[in-house]
Amino acid sequence: MDSELVIRGLPRSLEMDAWWLDGEGASPQEPRGAPEPSALRRGAPVVWLLLWLVALSDVLLWGHAPGLSLALFSIAVFAVSAAFAPARAIWRPAVLVVLGALPVVEYLQLLSVLFLLASLLLGMAWLHIPGQMPGLRHLRRAGVMFAAIPLQGPSDAFGALMRAASLPQEALGFGRLKAWARIWAFPLGGALILGALITGANPVIEEAVARALDLRVDWARLTLRGLFWLGIALVLWPLVTRADSLPIPEADLPRLPKLRSGLNAGSVLRALVVFNLLLGVQTVFDATLLWGGAALPEGMTYAEYAHRGAYPLLATALLAGAFALAARPFLGEHRWLTPLVLLWLGQNVALCLSSVLRLELYVEAFGLTYLRLYAMIWVALVAAGLSLTAWQIWRERPNSWLLLRSAALGLAVLYLSCFVNFGHIVAAQNLKGDRVRIDWRYLCTLPDVVDPTVMASPHSRRAGPSQLQGCFNGPAEIEGWRDWGFRRWRALRTMEAQAPKDLGNEDTPRG
Repeated sequence: MDSELVIRGLPRSLEMDAWWLDGEGASPQEPRGAPEPSALRRGAPVVWLLLWLVALSDVLLWGHAPGLSLALFSIAVFAVSAAFAPARAIWRPAVLVVLGALPVVEYLQLLSVLFLLASLLLGMAWLHIPGQMPGLRHLRRAGVMFAAIPLQGPSDAFGALMRAASLPQEALGFGRLKAWARIWAFPLGGALILGALITGANPVIEEAVARALDLRVDWARLTLRGLFWLGIALVLWPLVTRADSLPIPEADLPRLPKLRSGLNAGSVLRALVVFNLLLGVQTVFDATLLWGGAALPEGMTYAEYAHRGAYPLLATALLAGAFALAARPFLGEHRWLTPLVLLWLGQNVALCLSSVLRLELYVEAFGLTYLRLYAMIWVALVAAGLSLTAWQIWRERPNSWLLLRSAALGLAVLYLSCFVNFGHIVAAQNLKGDRVRIDWRYLCTLPDVVDPTVMASPHSRRAGPSQLQGCFNGPAEIEGWRDWGFRRWRALRTMEAQAPKDLGNEDTPRG
């Protein structure tokens, strides 16, 4: 029977520091065995990396408007997370993070920031769950990391403080501190005395030291800066230390219960016949009035006709897609059901095109706004979704096929929208031609990157100061590379190109 060797009188500090003498490398307070896979990540290396990120956030973000710096900081966070991952598993998630950062480089807005955050979380999840393409497990891991951001950092910090308070002084390293003080107290004290004598004897050094010690500290700003550092550290802590160890819920997504709608093949067949006839009447009216140029009732304008019908027809198209999905289980029970559903979807696609034409007529009369522009994009998306539904029914694809492609289409449209200057489109449309009614108050609410478009218009030259209201003074200057944005840079370049032309026109005598 093995007996444990106990050395009487061994100091506690040496006993704590000499655990590595054990051949198996286990701490006396921990069970011996293989370390956890993420043990290294919770050790000193990742703490230093976290401190580096906090220092980088101070350089990139503190006291500066966000822009290019936000994209660079997100890439740095991903790089720290990738420091412990296999090299072959890095490049695909890295491409995803870079693609998510490009919208912020183009223009800082809510949608671009959301894409940046989503790509960072999904890229880190993909990094620690290698695979060809992100799947359900990656989305779950990204969701768990996002949920851990608000509370995981404060919770771990509080737990560390509680554990430190319960440890003896030797375990906290006070013995080493005393030994260090005994070694360095005399050299440092003597150096201070000698330095004071030399400084008093040398006026140049004395003046330099006086300037260095003349500290005028803004304590309020320093406190805010410290809180900023603390906040950054708490937010990043679960990402750089727990990204590969947070639990992933393994349960499948909850299945929606099958709704008992009371439909059957007979009711669906008769509903499709009736609905197609009603929709056919509307299609005929639109064809004769909007495309055929037929006369409207007395007292009604095309703008009023367009405004009253655009949004209700869009709601009808959405209900059409829902009804097509509800009718799908019964399509095999009657040979006319599939053609009628396809006809129903085709008429609703035509209805979407009619809604776009109605909106265009309304815009010609009353001007373009963000809401009307987004409505046109939404109508186009609905039409594409209905077309995908028709293809799914025709090719007998599963609902997952339709769901994935519809989601991919929506995300692609949102991503590309980050690179489109919708404010420029709105301003250019409202200021083109010989439009008489111009809503300068609405134009004033547009982002300042549209100012070159407004100032280049002849209408702005004819408008008075009361109409312009001092809103169109050009985009805000780019202070440095941290707040640089591609769209703002283009707008400033355009304003610089217009300035000489405008100056020349002012100097030219009139008449």
